[in-house]
This record gives sequence, C-alpha cells and structure tokens, in this order.
Amino acid sequence: MNIINWENTFAESSNFQNRNPTKWAFVKNFLNEEFYEELYNTFPKFDETWSEEDSYDKISYRKFWEKDEDSNIITKNDSRYSESWNKLMNHLWSEDFINNLVKFTQVSVTNLRHFCYMYQSKGGFQSPHIHNVSDKTLIVFLYFSKNWSKGEPGGTYLSEGRDESKIIFEVDDLDNTALFVLDGPEAAHGVRQIKNNVEKRAIQLTYEPFSSDEGWYGKPRIQIAEKLDL
Repeated sequence: MNIINWENTFAESSNFQNRNPTKWAFVKNFLNEEFYEELYNTFPKFDETWSEEDSYDKISYRKFWEKDEDSNIITKNDSRYSESWNKLMNHLWSEDFINNLVKFTQVSVTNLRHFCYMYQSKGGFQSPHIHNVSDKTLIVFLYFSKNWSKGEPGGTYLSEGRDESKIIFEVDDLDNTALFVLDGPEAAHGVRQIKNNVEKRAIQLTYEPFSSDEGWYGKPRIQIAEKLDL
C-alpha cells in the first residue's frame, strides 16, 4: 500500500517552488484513503495527558512522540500510539519519504526534527507569528478533522506579516489534507479563534538538514517542540 498520494502532491510542486515571498502548497487527499481512516479512528483521544498551552497569544494542546534528553525524536515505535500511527511515523522519518519531500519542495532537508499532535476546540486560537528558524526549515501540517464547514475559523492561515486582517490563504478543508510551508522571515501563520463546537485535529512536522558534526541547520539548538506551535 502506498501511504502517500505523491501524484496529488507533486502536482503542487511548481506552486510551492514559485510562490513568493513565502513558499507554500496545499494538498488534498494526501494520504491513502483506507490508511487515513485508520489514522483518523485512532487519533489520540483528548484527555489529561495532553499538554496545555494557554497564554495571551494562543490556546491549544499538544502531544509528542518519544524524545531524547535533547528533545530530538527517537526514531522507534512509541507504544502509546496505535499500530497505524507507528507505521506512519516510520514512513515520515524514512529516507524514501524525505527524498520525495526534497524532490517536491527542492528544499534540501535530511531529517525529521520535530513532531507533535495538535488539538484545538471552541475558543482555541493562535496569533499570527513567524518562527524564522532557517531558510531550510520545512514545516508540514497534516489535518484529521471531517465535516469542516467552509469559512469555519480554526484552519491554519498564512498572512502578510503578523496581521490577521491580511490572510493570504486559510485551510478550510481539514479532512486528509496537508499544508507545506518553508520557514523564513515572511512565513507568518496563525489560527483564527474557533467559534463553534468543533474539534481541530492535526499533526505538525518539521524537517531540516542535520549533520552529526554540526547538529541541526537551524541554530542555535532551540527546543522546537516547545517553540513551534499551530
């Protein structure tokens, strides 16, 4: 079974590479439908084990893959999550997936640096912000929320600067879709406050070049697990 729908993804390659000043692309039907249903049905249930992030600029919750003392992902199965999620993660940090990611974006990433599950419900939001970690930091959001109404606040948006009134693009289909964003000084993004009784379920991945001598390309060695959030 092919996990990723690369035909749909590569169809957006030119859009990603030619957009300015922020490079981004949105892909529908990103995952194999049967496999997506398995992931959707076993997405971690929201409970007290989720980390709350409640501050002036955001209300959201996170869960993380097992990490080492330097907050790097441990590339092995995590028994807290389903077989399907372990299968997906083994693919997302694989050489095969990363090679296709580089082919799609022309961004020379080598490793998965960060992963988290994301959950938001009524009242949740994220003020527009810019990470600007490096010009080779690639952020990927995968969405797992069905029956999302068009125009419903809560999908990730891209904006001109830190100005929510200047939205360039906003995700309004959160059912088996993916948003790719190249980090940088113009990569502003956020989440409009959710007004209705809906649940936003998603994951966030960050890819970057890594060297055993130099470490991560985006220096200093910031703890991305705590800094990146949507």
